[in-house]
Amino acid sequence: MILEILLPLPINDKTFFYKEKLLDKNKPKIGQIVSVKFRNKEQIGIVLKTPNVIDLDKKLSEIEDSYKNYFFNEEIIKSINFLSKYTCNSFSIILKNFLSGFSKNSQKLELLDHHHNFKLPVLSKDQRKALSDINGKNINTFNVLSLHGVTGSGKTRVYMNIVKEKLKKNFQCLILVPEIILTKEWVSEIFNDFGIRSEIYHSSIKTKQKEKIWNHVILKKPILVIGTRSSLFLPFKNLGIIVVDEEHDPSYKQEDKLIINARDFAIIRAKNSDCPIILSSATPSIENVNNCRKKKFKEIRMPKRVNDVPLPNIQIVDMKKEKNIISNKLIIQIEKNLNSKLQTMIFVNKRGYTSYILCKKCGFIKQCPNCNISLVLHNFKDKESFLLCHHCSYREKFKNYCDNCQSENSIIFPGEGIEKIYEEIQKKFPKSRSIFISSDTVKNKKNLNSLLKKIINNEVDIIIGTQILSKGHNFPFLKTVGILNIDHFLNDFDFRSFEKCFQQIIQVSGRAGRKDQKGNVLIQTFQPKHLVFENCKNYSFKEFYDEEIKRRKRFEHPPFSNFISLIITSISDIKSRQFSNFLSNNLKKQFKQANIFGPAPAVISMKNKKFRYRLLIKLKKNYALQSNIKAFIKKFKVPSEIKLYIDVDPINFL
Repeated sequence: MILEILLPLPINDKTFFYKEKLLDKNKPKIGQIVSVKFRNKEQIGIVLKTPNVIDLDKKLSEIEDSYKNYFFNEEIIKSINFLSKYTCNSFSIILKNFLSGFSKNSQKLELLDHHHNFKLPVLSKDQRKALSDINGKNINTFNVLSLHGVTGSGKTRVYMNIVKEKLKKNFQCLILVPEIILTKEWVSEIFNDFGIRSEIYHSSIKTKQKEKIWNHVILKKPILVIGTRSSLFLPFKNLGIIVVDEEHDPSYKQEDKLIINARDFAIIRAKNSDCPIILSSATPSIENVNNCRKKKFKEIRMPKRVNDVPLPNIQIVDMKKEKNIISNKLIIQIEKNLNSKLQTMIFVNKRGYTSYILCKKCGFIKQCPNCNISLVLHNFKDKESFLLCHHCSYREKFKNYCDNCQSENSIIFPGEGIEKIYEEIQKKFPKSRSIFISSDTVKNKKNLNSLLKKIINNEVDIIIGTQILSKGHNFPFLKTVGILNIDHFLNDFDFRSFEKCFQQIIQVSGRAGRKDQKGNVLIQTFQPKHLVFENCKNYSFKEFYDEEIKRRKRFEHPPFSNFISLIITSISDIKSRQFSNFLSNNLKKQFKQANIFGPAPAVISMKNKKFRYRLLIKLKKNYALQSNIKAFIKKFKVPSEIKLYIDVDPINFL
């Protein structure tokens, strides 16, 4: 028998033909994992087809080995096919992701211990109602369920009850999380509450553990996997449910190599597996809300916190009336909390000391030599203060003089980052126990968990943190949240800027006031009358979504249209620009009904010493046209010195 084999190689959907060994008792089938010789090297691939008739002149090699019980079922083949068409990537690149956990020694691996000691945690009245609503939506087949519950409403307990029942019936379950660094405490909580063992899966786990989980999954054994984006490429064969926790989180969008939105791909895998999927969030995405209103998704609401603990009181502080970067109202509240032995969190979503350094004499701003973006100052007033590029990681020692005019002591520091706010807090409250937490200070899970333990045990008075602390934590002594420098969210060129700002405020506000105390939140802004802040202040979810959907419709932005973003990069500015123009002209000739903007230099027009140009294709909801455009781009011949990145439904416009 002749078999058509797909190999995980960067060769643009090319397949290869091999002969089955005459004496092979394990007849390979579609999706079977096999080993072959390719250019004198062993390669792992899958059987794509078994053609009955084929005309080949050259002698065919035999398959080296086929792995019994190791095959990709129809659902996985369908998912590979979909993702290839959707992302404009080759089948082989996507196959590589699905095979990432395979080992030739998989058959020798022991199965994981997944004997659960199921428990029945007590649910609140609202949790029981939400659970009943979900169970009433037919959870034995494909359905998209939107679980919209305010922070502290206990959404996890609700969907974990569904997961528990699926595991009892020997199904496989997947819970997607945006950031794995935040899950250890949460996984322990799940085990304590439900007696459910789970496996944490992400791209950085040890190879051996990755192989064990992959092996357990492909052999159709029941398992609960809690993972990041990469866990979607596990070869599940008996999925009972997928949960996407914090479904609105932009971390689900992978923006390098294979550009996908994990939330959207999760829906496709659930559909192909004919199992339900729960999208859980306190601040659902606009796309999610719009689909609920169109009855494509089924909404379950949880409008109250557990035990009817009130939501924090949100105040707007007009910074036009303030003289300092930390408002007087926030200073007073911090003093009250210190006296009451309660905590304050200050949210600053800017890493470093200051976002750029400026010469007051000549106006020179120090930029990265590899990227056309300003360098960020870190560890100011420290012996090891340095300037860092947040895009390419270029680093140099900070020197207090201007590189342009050579003036000494002329550098000023606009744009307050988390380190500068920390410095101000130490000046104002020198006796307080204060810490700051960002991705720069948290190097690993152990380090973060140690800091979180201190906060939970009330060993810290003031926490200054970036978005790493904005979700997924329950701090029993946290009374007040101060939100600083939030205006830049509103003034972003991204059409989602209002949505991102609203979500960020509601998420970080939810950290304040748990247990038996009502929290309070102070939003510092120069735009106190802005509709986003007014909606946050009053927890006006419906009003915000009404207005935002209306605005998107007026400007024909997603979800009322689709974007395809094309980034063209090269070490040569001329070649990058020329190819961008060439591609743009061809697209405009071929697809006159599409709106094609550009080419133009990208916002970050140089990154890692490569020049970047952007083309943006805007389409009214027309999936046939979108498919034709993607097929056209996929077949387009790209010169070797050019890299073309295709981002379907982009969330980043840099």
